[in-house]
Amino acid sequence: MVITATVNSLFRMDRPAQLAGRWYPRDPGACRDAVGRYGADAEPKVAAQRGLLAPHAGWAFSGDCAGRGYRWLAAAHPSPSVVVLCGSHRGPEGPNTAFVGDGWETPLGRIPTHPLAETLAAELSLDEEPVQPLRPDNAVELHLPFVAHHFPGTPMIMMGIAMAKVALEIGRHVGGRLREAGEDPVFVGSTDLTHYGPNYAFAPRGRGPDAVEWVRSQNDRGFLDAVLGADAEMALSHGVEHRSACCPGAAVATMEAVRAFEGGLTPVLVDHYLSFDVRPDESFVGYASLVL
Repeated sequence: MVITATVNSLFRMDRPAQLAGRWYPRDPGACRDAVGRYGADAEPKVAAQRGLLAPHAGWAFSGDCAGRGYRWLAAAHPSPSVVVLCGSHRGPEGPNTAFVGDGWETPLGRIPTHPLAETLAAELSLDEEPVQPLRPDNAVELHLPFVAHHFPGTPMIMMGIAMAKVALEIGRHVGGRLREAGEDPVFVGSTDLTHYGPNYAFAPRGRGPDAVEWVRSQNDRGFLDAVLGADAEMALSHGVEHRSACCPGAAVATMEAVRAFEGGLTPVLVDHYLSFDVRPDESFVGYASLVL
């Protein structure tokens, strides 16, 4: 019995937590305390929202924003049957992927993969998301302890989505398929907003207070207003053309998955701020949480 368990553990294909101890705490106690602390001032309004768009930067910068969003989602759906996480940094050409490994390591425990992941991958002709990626993927990993904390024991389907119109089709298929399967899912889209400044080779408004205000009230806001208007195509085009979202494909796939599952979409902005508000710098990033 012991030998079998040991052998099985050797062949378990779990994605490792490569950024733990750098972008967020590796120690389970410290990680649990952080997740419990981030967004503690949130006042969720329990409604029909089944989706969340939330950021994926180091927790010192975006932890509060993500935490507030997860608290809203968990208040609306505390015990889902599956969490669908659309993440990974993808360009217009993709690839579009699904993770079909056994699960994910986190400091707060293992998250297993839902069996429907393989079905969706086959139906959508998706590439296989690697168990051992060449480089760490913050767009997925920074969400995982929040998922493990707010939805303990819930299996996950992770998908990497291109910033292209195929994202809309993938989202609709996933939402409709889970509805047909009788699942009770929540959908999470991982994206940061405008990356501005010399670190990102993007500074159309120069430097200083005017640039900060432009990102906050115009560039970020263009993407946010498209989401709040439930216009996934506009959100995708704004994100790509104005560089107002780093993973717009993941965001709009999540929007369309919720719409397909629920028959509608009622987005609400939970939080929006910039890394500049946490630590002023010439290079900074926008963060937002929206429930769908």
